[in-house]
Amino acid sequence: MRKKQTVVKSGDTWEWEETPETIEALKQLHKTVVNNRVNRPHDYQDSLYAPQPNIKKLEEDAAPDYGVGK
Repeated sequence: MRKKQTVVKSGDTWEWEETPETIEALKQLHKTVVNNRVNRPHDYQDSLYAPQPNIKKLEEDAAPDYGVGK
C-alpha cells in the first residue's frame, strides 16, 4: 500500500492510500470509459438534444403579462 498526496490550486492537500483493489478498479473504470466512447458515437438521440418547443411562446400563452412591475 502506497500513500499518495497532491496539492490543488486552492492549496488544499489531498492524501490517499493506493491499494491493489483501488488500482484494479481504476483500470476497469478507465477501460469502461474508453469502450463507451468508442462504441457509442455522438448521434444525439437523447431527449436533451431533441427539438424543444418554444418555451417563451408557451409561457406567454399560459400566463400573460398583466403589467406587474412595469
